[in-house]
Amino acid sequence: MIKHIVVAVDSSPTSDNAVDMALNLAKTYDAKLSFLHVIRDMQLPESVLRMAEVEHIQGARTDVLRFVGEKILKSAEKKARKSHVKNTVSNVAVGDPASEITDFAKKGKADLIVIGTRGHSDLKGMFLGSVSRKVSNLADVNVMIVR
Repeated sequence: MIKHIVVAVDSSPTSDNAVDMALNLAKTYDAKLSFLHVIRDMQLPESVLRMAEVEHIQGARTDVLRFVGEKILKSAEKKARKSHVKNTVSNVAVGDPASEITDFAKKGKADLIVIGTRGHSDLKGMFLGSVSRKVSNLADVNVMIVR
């Protein structure tokens, strides 16, 4: 029985697919759904810098990333409301994404982690993304990797 699902969100197409899959599972099993966005301390990508500029966000890199993460979570929450999934929570964490995801799932006693894969490698499509691969190796619970 699945009672609590953690889904990692980052606004990538595969993350959006993971959200859709997790919503479907949450409805099927009447499970709690926790959305988690992890801020990785790194150089800001150009797209994030542009979003911050458009939204008139200034401040430390973490502040900008937190703002973007909260927008991503709000989008996932909106999908949940449209899907009539009511038992949801949203969280932002800072650190190594795979470690934060697995730690969050363990602390929240999740039964399942749902995560998208990007497949960033020279042999595109043959390997899982590094975060999803690391999550599947670290997790104490089942991990569903969505393409």
